[in-house]
Amino acid sequence: MASKKVPSFEYALCMACGSCLPACPFGCLSLSKQGLDRYRTAFPRLDRPESCTGCALCAKACPVDCIGLVAASDLVERKKENS
Repeated sequence: MASKKVPSFEYALCMACGSCLPACPFGCLSLSKQGLDRYRTAFPRLDRPESCTGCALCAKACPVDCIGLVAASDLVERKKENS
């Protein structure tokens, strides 16, 4: 069985425009000021991975193509590595 896909953000490319948020029909994304840059820009993040269906509408809405879909299990591993 294939692993569930969820969005992953390439923050170096992200313009923090927020186009991805209204594109998500399930409200899984939010903007967060987690100090990703020195200006405290609000970047998108996946808040509700359990509600994400992997439909990729957020990625299609992104004007700079900075959202890719990755296996949810890969995202969990990356978070553990960065902790």
